[in-house]
Amino acid sequence: MNRWAVLALTLSLTVLLSVTASGQELERFSDEPTGWWVLNNASVEAITEALDAHGARLIDLEVTSVSPLRFSACLVENEGALASSAWWWYFGVAVDRVSELLDELQARIIDLEIYDVDGQLRFAVILVPNTGAQARAWWWYFGVTASTLSDLIAQNDARLVDLELMTRPGEQLYAAVMVHDPESSDGSWSWHASVSPDDLSALFASGPVRILDLERTSNGRFAAILARPSQESWNWWWWFGLSSSDLTDVANLTGGRIVDIEHYTQGGASRYAAVQTGARADETSPAERTAHEMYPIEIVLTTTSDWTLVRFLDAEIVVHEQEILTGADAEGLDTEAGTELFVAQTCCDTASVQIRFRADLYLSDPSDSFRLQIEKGHIGQTEIALHAPGDPDPIATYSHSGVVDDPGNTRTFTIYAPYVTSNLTCVLASPME
Repeated sequence: MNRWAVLALTLSLTVLLSVTASGQELERFSDEPTGWWVLNNASVEAITEALDAHGARLIDLEVTSVSPLRFSACLVENEGALASSAWWWYFGVAVDRVSELLDELQARIIDLEIYDVDGQLRFAVILVPNTGAQARAWWWYFGVTASTLSDLIAQNDARLVDLELMTRPGEQLYAAVMVHDPESSDGSWSWHASVSPDDLSALFASGPVRILDLERTSNGRFAAILARPSQESWNWWWWFGLSSSDLTDVANLTGGRIVDIEHYTQGGASRYAAVQTGARADETSPAERTAHEMYPIEIVLTTTSDWTLVRFLDAEIVVHEQEILTGADAEGLDTEAGTELFVAQTCCDTASVQIRFRADLYLSDPSDSFRLQIEKGHIGQTEIALHAPGDPDPIATYSHSGVVDDPGNTRTFTIYAPYVTSNLTCVLASPME
């Protein structure tokens, strides 16, 4: 079979009630309190264990590595409003086997992943029953162009519920899952083959709309399915440029449930885009929880002092990786990094130590100033250089040498935030309500 052939699987049309977008994809839209979990770069065994331990089901799957086979996955508790009467997931199967499974199980696809194994297309799918209350008339396709996909949507009187990119040399192709929805032409949803983050922000500003599914293209743009809410208030967030550890940070920051996760490589590093829905029921409003914007940043600390402590005021850093560039053999070397940076070596030693910290910078007010404090021993010098991730040239450099008239030998620098952030990418998008 031609690996780029178009597959059109059409199920017999069922009698449908008019159902809103949120009613058809509750696992992605509902703000009902429920247990949920995200696994990153996880093996099949790890996912299976998590599903069993939590009584959960998969709602989103992303292939992060083919050899060994690894996934990022979103899980939701399979109880209450988000429960499915049954569900299945399969991976590493050929297209003919997918078709057989759909027939055998009387099922439909809610999430589709396509990857290449030794030149052969393989599929990972999440299925739910296409019977009873969960029945839909639906179709799935792969290896189609954007124009062909738009034609199929119109032909089927349908709307998209899942989108996947398939890149062939010189051409961008798509795979998609769609459901019959005769009311889908009323502007309640749209899809976009290639939009920039700024384009998406402009679409969000035009009215109440949110992301149902997000895919990152190879040129840094996005393919996206957007939907309009059926209720007046709809809290949600979207992010891109996240590191693995950021996925947990953003969940803690907003209290939202991650419903879509996309893995990609940028500057040789793994990065993620994610979509969240809902908010936890506590005394903190969504606006207050998202008061800080987050910027991935690299901080290079170079010191010849025997100890150095670096703090950020009116801002916060969360370090998720560090790399010793020079001085790894310094006697008694000790480094600690979390929301502060600390480097020490044997008392009175002046060996040169240089460490790169990859972190996220949170600002209380991105339009105002924040402060950087360098506290150090009475010998040597400490220099802090702020870099955009992957950029060898610093945005700004701050140095503290010798002794200043301060009990802690602390030098404080006031930094105009826009001067730094204009060189960084903000990965926090404000909630749409």
